[in-house]
Amino acid sequence: MECKIYPFNTLKDYVFSDIMALHKGKWIFCKHKKRNTWESPGGHIEADESPLEAAKRELYEETGAIHFDIEPLCDYHLNGELNGKHIVGNGQVYFAIVHTLGELPLYSEMEKIELFDSLPDELTYPIIRDFFPIAVQRKESLAYENEEKLAIPGVGGLIINNIDGVEHVLLQTRHKADAPNESGLLEIPAGKIRAFENIFDTLKREIKEETGLDVVEILGENLSTIYEGNSYKVINFMPFSCSQNLIGNYPIMVFVFICKVKGKLLPFSEEATNYKWTPILEIKKMLEDFPQSFYPMHVDTLKKYIKTCE
Repeated sequence: MECKIYPFNTLKDYVFSDIMALHKGKWIFCKHKKRNTWESPGGHIEADESPLEAAKRELYEETGAIHFDIEPLCDYHLNGELNGKHIVGNGQVYFAIVHTLGELPLYSEMEKIELFDSLPDELTYPIIRDFFPIAVQRKESLAYENEEKLAIPGVGGLIINNIDGVEHVLLQTRHKADAPNESGLLEIPAGKIRAFENIFDTLKREIKEETGLDVVEILGENLSTIYEGNSYKVINFMPFSCSQNLIGNYPIMVFVFICKVKGKLLPFSEEATNYKWTPILEIKKMLEDFPQSFYPMHVDTLKKYIKTCE
């Protein structure tokens, strides 16, 4: 039997309608009253039916599904021998999430249903193996879509330096292997806070790793407080600025502190390059003329700092 898979609604003149159905995270397969093998819900499309209508009918008749969500999955074309019969025809496959299973209808051809983690070994129609991987991909994508995604806390350093009476800020060029489309944007050093890591320790570590510089002062660190009680140790702090990505590739929120440093700059690191002490007037003009040259999260932070210097 030759089975060719196509994107949904590619073909026409559909004869079959099949459903790959899930209930409580497991695949629903049916056992026919006259067979000892397993099959997915599905069957012939009746003369007055659309493929979707047939899929909904077959899903109820062969599984007892009462409440479910159903969506398109793919098309297929059959040509060849199947269980002793020569079959040629087009079919559509649907993907369903069954919320409520009732009793099998009395007129159902199925003896029972069972829930499986994967394909049963004994299949009535082996062609299921051709479109089952597509159903698995859809299941996995739904799991990812439904997974709660949390913002990632981070800390950044707005590193200042007065050079010949002119205020400078250290800028670097972003270079991250996991975000190649953002490489080349100007940024300030920043990184993720490890679980239960003091935010000021994180800032010192990240600046050292990215620039090679040692932090000698963090403005506001002396105003932070620590409380211990009920098996917790909590730090309260006030950053200079806070920013959060609401849309984009990286769901991070960053607390930025103004810092002073000592030491020698690295030529480059794994995450950044092109370190430069940049006069604030030059940064101001760049923000006015080419704001798109900066990593978006740091734009308003830099503008805020420039205003404090005016």
